[in-house]
Amino acid sequence: MNRIATGLLLLLIAMAACSPPPKPERMNIVVTTQTESFRHDNIPAAVNAMKNMARENNWQLIHTEDPLFFTMDNLDTLDLIIFLQTTGNIFGDEQKQAIEDFVEQGGGLLAIHTGTVTENDWEWYIQNLGAIFIGHPPVQEGKLIIEDRSHPATAFFPDPIWIIEDEWYSFNRNPRQDVHVLISIDEASYDVDNNEWFEGVNQRMGDHPLVWYRHVGQGRMFQTALGHPEELYSDPLFLKHIKGAVLWTAGHKD
Repeated sequence: MNRIATGLLLLLIAMAACSPPPKPERMNIVVTTQTESFRHDNIPAAVNAMKNMARENNWQLIHTEDPLFFTMDNLDTLDLIIFLQTTGNIFGDEQKQAIEDFVEQGGGLLAIHTGTVTENDWEWYIQNLGAIFIGHPPVQEGKLIIEDRSHPATAFFPDPIWIIEDEWYSFNRNPRQDVHVLISIDEASYDVDNNEWFEGVNQRMGDHPLVWYRHVGQGRMFQTALGHPEELYSDPLFLKHIKGAVLWTAGHKD
């Protein structure tokens, strides 16, 4: 190879090395923070974290609290619905049917923190989400067990134990037989029996999943009960957890 050809080859290699990385795949998301009962103070921080994540990853994100947005025409343009700190009965029958069709036909639905406190009378939703919230003790430190570190929402954890402070939800049933559990909590690591806010409720589950997913028709549903303290929305591990959940639930990464 002559000197000119060699020089051109080296120049091309250098240009390739300096080329910017390809932009992430475009994704269209709607985030709803509708509440019909309790409203979390962390909603502004949570929404801001999702908007920052969208900008960093080339996602198109719509934030709304208008239930009338959830029509089949609007959802047909999306990859993912996120229920972020939603509570209570927030949708009418037409909106519920549009969401059901969206997921069954290949869309994704991600519920962050309060998914099990949302639409507890919606049979399709609860059946596929897996459980209903029944109570929690005050915010405190707990030991999470990362059961599966092969999933995008958990693959980055350096070891199978994660100790953080959060609001540890208990549920009316253990959904393990119907879902794939990613994270559970060691009930011996916190005061699970402190039910001062939910008198008479047995919050002890024994086997106590907190994060799980399942396939629904051609689509996907992902539930994480984590995310009460506002500080978590600036915590790098928690944000990686949410990003991985977004990517998987939208069908952009297995």
